[in-house]
Amino acid sequence: MSLFKKNMNSIKNGQLKKQLLKSANDKIEISIQESKINGLPTLILNGQYLYSQYNPMRDAETFIKSQLDPNVNVYCLFGFGLGYHVKVLLENEPNKRVFVIEPYLTCFKAALETLDLTDILSHPNVNIYFLEDISKLNNLLNELLEYKVKWLIPNPFVKALPNNNPLKQILEEIKIKEMSFHRFSSLMEKNFWNNLNYMDITVDKLFDLFKGKKAVLVSSGPSLDKTVDALKELRKKYFILAVGSAYKVLKTKGIEPHAVVISDPQNEVYRQLEGLDLSKPLIYLSTACYQAVRHHKGLKIAAFQKGYPKAEMYAKQNGCQLVDTGGSVATTAFDILIKMGFSEIVLLGQDLAYSKNRSHALHSTSGVEVVSNENLLSVLANDGTMVKTTTILSIYRRWFERKVAETKHVIFKNTAEKGAVIQGVPFAHISEIISESEHLTECNFSEKINQIINQY
Repeated sequence: MSLFKKNMNSIKNGQLKKQLLKSANDKIEISIQESKINGLPTLILNGQYLYSQYNPMRDAETFIKSQLDPNVNVYCLFGFGLGYHVKVLLENEPNKRVFVIEPYLTCFKAALETLDLTDILSHPNVNIYFLEDISKLNNLLNELLEYKVKWLIPNPFVKALPNNNPLKQILEEIKIKEMSFHRFSSLMEKNFWNNLNYMDITVDKLFDLFKGKKAVLVSSGPSLDKTVDALKELRKKYFILAVGSAYKVLKTKGIEPHAVVISDPQNEVYRQLEGLDLSKPLIYLSTACYQAVRHHKGLKIAAFQKGYPKAEMYAKQNGCQLVDTGGSVATTAFDILIKMGFSEIVLLGQDLAYSKNRSHALHSTSGVEVVSNENLLSVLANDGTMVKTTTILSIYRRWFERKVAETKHVIFKNTAEKGAVIQGVPFAHISEIISESEHLTECNFSEKINQIINQY
């Protein structure tokens, strides 16, 4: 009996078998070679070695053992390859579920023809998915939200994907979030427990209470220098929510937002607001810098986020609604404004690109000079020109686009003329926003928030 047939006979999942009987139409280049030390086969995909050329099993062991996490109940591995990572994972975590995402049917069939994988294929805890389209990945991600998941994304597997593959973009986003979480996990936990002591109210108490009203989200991109003065005319008719790094820009112009939002766990956030005498409500992510929250003079509004286990547990125990963070303070604020019920959200300073060699507005506390265009990406700007951006800013842009696509009941507008195009958020000149505001009735947003707070 051939290896392929033996492996196929061990598969219990009828849907998986059905997929394997299809013809593979993957436009990829693969080859299998013997490794140089022990002769085990190693796989090359699109010119990229997925394992070591010398000892692929040891390579897999090193990666998996560096990723083991006793606090999770599900592992999600990207790339089946020749099954080495799965084999090592099952040896170390035999009682936990393992989801494997394999983008190429051709690769998987090659594995079945090369190695005896019956112990993996017949294992009750292993679930293998072929992603014929990106919607299937989104469905899987939604399914995994129910579990404590550890993502296993070997770098060679990501590198082997073509740059235009949408799966590559999503995996890069997940990797950046994972890296950020691990880097600041102890600081985030310290912030979380301290911040519980300071909150006056949770942000979900403001959800759905501003229907029919309009809001402005103020970020600190370079375009804010050209649009900030408009806030003087908009403030009585639009709810103004500013990210922490933009507050100094507004303060310099004598403009007070209705609220400021922070999310970063680092002490830099405290330095952003230190000495600026902010008395308006501060909306803070549960893991944000606790020193900034502690020293804030005004109302302290806590936001508990999806994806952070302690925040999810607190929210479940106390009946709080969670917020999506998207990885940045602006994406967090965007989700909060949507959940507050605003019918229109206007973006100021949301460039997601560099303009005139600057990444931020002049008086922003996050101002950064861009010295070189090396390693920067080119994207289309709202004025039709091409502008420079980074991988992380592109990830945030795609998050905005996904959130907008699923939010049909809200009108979105972007005033960053030299900012990157955000699909679903058309450009509107700031003069248009001012003109439209003339027909709106005034609203005392600060008084409305105080009325809500007094109910609790």
